[in-house]
Amino acid sequence: MDILKNREAPKDGIPQRLPADTVEGAIIGEIRRILRTPETTAQVIAKLDRDDITEAEAIAALQQFPELWAHLFPAEQARILQLLVRRVTVTAEGLIIDLRTDAIAGVMRDMMTPRPLVAAE
Repeated sequence: MDILKNREAPKDGIPQRLPADTVEGAIIGEIRRILRTPETTAQVIAKLDRDDITEAEAIAALQQFPELWAHLFPAEQARILQLLVRRVTVTAEGLIIDLRTDAIAGVMRDMMTPRPLVAAE
């Protein structure tokens, strides 16, 4: 943005502004990477209510996250990002994305639990 606006680049090399889609793409990529780790799978399975969701369903949901994500409304995607992202820091080396990994199990449970249909009034 500094170059586009003919502003002098910061001396530390850290950009003052980044396009939102660049940051959002990096965050979603990091979430996808974390969801594929064995540690996250174990964490989600440990927090399951076995009456509602089976272990196999949880593993399948973690693997199918990109497809699930693509079908969510933008408002729901934003809500999930707010639950999972603690902070994003821009450095000269890149973005540091601090995720609330302890919230992943709850988010996945919410995404997988069927909700009753409510009639519009």
